[in-house]
Amino acid sequence: MTNKKLAVKNLFLNSATALTLSDRRLYNYLLHHAFNKLSKQLNFKISLSELEGVYGAGLPPIDRLKESLRRLIRTLVEFETSPRNWIITSLLERAELDESEEKLCYSYPVYCRQLFTDASLLERCLIQAHFTQKYSNLLYEILSEARYSKKSTVSLEISDLRGRLHISDNKLSNYSDFDRFVLIPASNEINSYASFAVKFHTKRKGMKVTHVIFEITGKRNIFNIDDAKLVIPEKRPRLFIDAPELESAYAFLLNAETTERRKYFDLAIKLASKKKLVIDEEEFDRPDLWFKWVENALLKKRK
Repeated sequence: MTNKKLAVKNLFLNSATALTLSDRRLYNYLLHHAFNKLSKQLNFKISLSELEGVYGAGLPPIDRLKESLRRLIRTLVEFETSPRNWIITSLLERAELDESEEKLCYSYPVYCRQLFTDASLLERCLIQAHFTQKYSNLLYEILSEARYSKKSTVSLEISDLRGRLHISDNKLSNYSDFDRFVLIPASNEINSYASFAVKFHTKRKGMKVTHVIFEITGKRNIFNIDDAKLVIPEKRPRLFIDAPELESAYAFLLNAETTERRKYFDLAIKLASKKKLVIDEEEFDRPDLWFKWVENALLKKRK
């Protein structure tokens, strides 16, 4: 295989086991560490101390690190270079963990070197691991597929969109909750990190929202970026909050039934009043504004 630039079409990731957010963060860390030397070598070594932040505070737990590496190696990258030429490779080729030295050795398939020299392919292959909101990556995948297919508008029936975001029927069933806790935070992160921007509006039948319509615009012309390094941030982003157990508790609160959320909301009002602070009733559907008052109670429930 030569270093001739690939004319890649129909690229997508394929995995029998879905990647977790932590898997995506790990891949971003590893790629960020290797990128400047990837054109000259495929094998790399990183200390575990440089992976702090992938799974929360402190060094990455060995068992979780192994699970993430298994899933990354099993994740396939498929693409075509012509109608009759199909190629399949993987996100990572090899991993070797030395616990005594606290080092991780890892290798990329040779095709990744060529894929990652193209800015638009790099953004599609590079897992959007700096997303911290739960639904940002799934929405990014939906919108980037349209973006790189040269589409500027995507209209999705509400049940189809919820399904593609893996939201069950009994979660966030009210559109105002869906909008506030899914669409707004996810689109805000996409607008912060991706090479395109998105805004959205709804289509209604009577009072019921039937479709969400996304409008996609180019924020920077990634198709004309010659140096793919420009897609990688200069500094490795802080990808995770320092207390992942709080993220889990917050996710529980977001997805709680109304009666369950009400219980914690009333507790937040009570605790805040002891500090002579008032939580308004209008904030019931904004747990982000009162979560700190009940986080300890939620952590006890989660144990």
